[in-house]
Amino acid sequence: MKIASIRTIGIRGLADTELDFRRADGRPHDRVLVVGPSASGKSRLLELIVAVRETLAPSDELIDEEPFVRHDNSTARAVVVFWLSEEERAALGRSDPSIQADVVFGSDVVQELDPALVYLFERYGHDDETPKLEYFSERRRLDVGGGDMALDEERQRRFRSSGDVRKLAFVPGFLAALPKQPERARRFARGVASLSRAARYDVERHALFSGNRTIEDLAELSASEADAVSFAATAALVGLSRSIVLVDRPELHGLDPMRAFRGICALGEDNQVIATTSAPELAQGFEGSLVRLDGTAKRL
Repeated sequence: MKIASIRTIGIRGLADTELDFRRADGRPHDRVLVVGPSASGKSRLLELIVAVRETLAPSDELIDEEPFVRHDNSTARAVVVFWLSEEERAALGRSDPSIQADVVFGSDVVQELDPALVYLFERYGHDDETPKLEYFSERRRLDVGGGDMALDEERQRRFRSSGDVRKLAFVPGFLAALPKQPERARRFARGVASLSRAARYDVERHALFSGNRTIEDLAELSASEADAVSFAATAALVGLSRSIVLVDRPELHGLDPMRAFRGICALGEDNQVIATTSAPELAQGFEGSLVRLDGTAKRL
């Protein structure tokens, strides 16, 4: 599943607009980059996509709809057109690849949800065949001292579209389990190498390195190395392929912007990566859908 377009009406922090992520042939781009000045709505756009997904298939956390409704408005609306894969179309018994979610935010609103979309978003599994929506928020950090978190699907599914700071608390347990999971270890090693110049994972010694220095404690990682480990561990744990991957500023913790974006795109097969950025070099010659937000309204 990929996102083809998003229409916003009355969403707090976003102009009324329609954002089109499609190529000339009508299919969505696999790479979407959202740029704009401060307070133009870059992070809010990703939060809105998460809210739409959570409306369709809620986790065990309730969505606070009020922040999405502009002051003095009673409701706000987001219309998201999704593009289905062949497998998803076959599962639903439909030929049209486009399917629309029309979500209204506001008190006392009764949602009329498409059961087909609800079915697709309710599926979950730690494999590359099951699509997911993964969200790396601007609040992400590698939690190394908050206690262990279970790695099983039941525990992890609620964190996929979450901005909770505890989301990455699974990483210490994930690393401890890698010696018994060689394929997952190799995938993790490839992910770290694609994202970071300094950090690496040795699959033979089952150890993290920063340059030639062995990492004995995750707290020893630099901020950029920790971000690389976080991205790579998430993709290896959940099987991040055929999914929508939302990333708020890949360069946030010091990763090289271009290397970080390319590395995130390489974490799985057939993902759609939608990233915001404050790094102008990423937008130069960008191959994909370049979305510019300027905070001004557009008449629909």
